[in-house]
Amino acid sequence: MRDKTIVENEITAPKKRRPMLFIFTVLVFFVIYKFSLLNYFGFVSYSDAKNIIRDFEKNYLYNEVFFNKEYIELKNNILKPPFTSKQKIDTLIKLSRQLSGDNYTNFSYADLMRGKIKYSLYKKNEIQSKKIDEKTGYVKLSSFGENAEKKFFKAVEKMEGIEYLILDLRDNHLGYYTEAIEIADDLLSGGLEIAAIESSNSRHYYSSDDFSYGFKKIFLLLDEGSACNTEMFALALKENMGDKVELIGKKTKGMDIGQVYKTYYNKINFSISAYRWNVKGKASESLASYLSKYNNIALSSLEDYIKAAASMK
Repeated sequence: MRDKTIVENEITAPKKRRPMLFIFTVLVFFVIYKFSLLNYFGFVSYSDAKNIIRDFEKNYLYNEVFFNKEYIELKNNILKPPFTSKQKIDTLIKLSRQLSGDNYTNFSYADLMRGKIKYSLYKKNEIQSKKIDEKTGYVKLSSFGENAEKKFFKAVEKMEGIEYLILDLRDNHLGYYTEAIEIADDLLSGGLEIAAIESSNSRHYYSSDDFSYGFKKIFLLLDEGSACNTEMFALALKENMGDKVELIGKKTKGMDIGQVYKTYYNKINFSISAYRWNVKGKASESLASYLSKYNNIALSSLEDYIKAAASMK
């Protein structure tokens, strides 16, 4: 009787281990797929590819390319389960750029051939503030990223009694246009047109409310790295406030197209040309005309900019 029990246990034991082995194998495969090897080999699942292309088509400014026969065929070829590749999606985006004449959309990714990518700092921003003197405040805004307006508001509130504001927007080329518009609203008196934002299927106009700091003069520091939302912001203040705003710097990037940024867990970084901006029908070319007087003036350091601002108080 004892021998029979041992035999039966020996026979049935392997059967009990099989479900556990299967579950463990599936779990290992899932971890590898989600977090490591498949991503570096450049594979993308059907559902992930569908999500990326959906984001692209939802946001892309030049949506006429989606009706192009070549685009449709390539898209259908990519969206075949269970897997596609990052390179194929990249090819689709490059085709879209070619068809539309778009210079700004960028699809970047990591795989074994490309190595690592630098993820966008779109949502991050740093702010520095200090008093130059009793009546002059300085604020450095690295981007119009998440909560930029709240950080700007707190920084200005701490510098009590200032009459002049130096706002440093050098190398500011990332962020949300909504944050740029909210900060412009803080500095403009009520009822003024800040900007118009045009996407593939809509146009929105933004105007200022009654709240305003009422500085005697605002100095905006700009350079070749200032782009898009910074250019829109600077032009909005200059067009509405005239001589109360002084633009100091070299010609900016000249980017009238704004972007939406997407990052995906499978090591993909995607910036999509999503909207076109203007201020009272004007764009970055008008901003360049205001800065032309600095073409032959040395502005190599913050001190140079602050000296230029001090001479115009």
